[in-house]
Amino acid sequence: MIRHVKQTRWLKPVVVLLIGLLLMTPQIGWAMPVLNTGSEASTPKAPQAFTVKKSVFVPGDAVEISVFPDTTSFLNQVFPIDDRGYIDLPIIGKVKITDMSKQEFIEFIQENFKDYLRYPYIVVRPMIRISVLGGVPRPGFYYVDPDMTLWEVMHRVGGTLDEEGLKEMRWERDRKIIQKDLIPYLQKGTSLRTMGFRSGDQIWVKTPGKPGLMDKILRYMPVVTMFTTLFTLYYTYQRTILIRR
Repeated sequence: MIRHVKQTRWLKPVVVLLIGLLLMTPQIGWAMPVLNTGSEASTPKAPQAFTVKKSVFVPGDAVEISVFPDTTSFLNQVFPIDDRGYIDLPIIGKVKITDMSKQEFIEFIQENFKDYLRYPYIVVRPMIRISVLGGVPRPGFYYVDPDMTLWEVMHRVGGTLDEEGLKEMRWERDRKIIQKDLIPYLQKGTSLRTMGFRSGDQIWVKTPGKPGLMDKILRYMPVVTMFTTLFTLYYTYQRTILIRR
């Protein structure tokens, strides 16, 4: 009996110790490991956003190079860009510029033409291709600066053949009329860029009609009047001489 009591005495502290450890478990930070259910693993990650670099130089358009203040430089001209993105530069030949920015192209010129440049200040301007057709003295395709105004474009082609030509102009793209009334743009001096012009757009100007019979008579009336006057003077002179005799 005494032996049994001694055995139970030492069990009591052990039980108290175990209970204390269980109560202390949240405080010491024990935690069950969190199992991965697969929801996060199965969720696809959003693709990283990236931007495609859009070149300022477009195949089919052109680029204008200006060296200041050297106005006689052989680089001062407009260079067409072929369908592969190349231009044909003097001395060095074909160069692909559709992969370059404006600043990169300027640095390329400065590096490759440093022996020919008296002044390092260079300006490059991307040009778009438009056509002016119809009643103008010089119809055809033109490379123009998008910052040019419509007035400057019309001045370049020599104006219009008909007095009403400006009122009859229309702006087309892919055989579709974009705008019929261009007078407001002329009055405000709006640039082609602001108007929304794209490479390949067309400006159609009214072609003067064929002159009618009355137009032809009015055109030759001064000549007829002059000959009539001369004949009248001659007839009067001859008649005066006959009367004096």
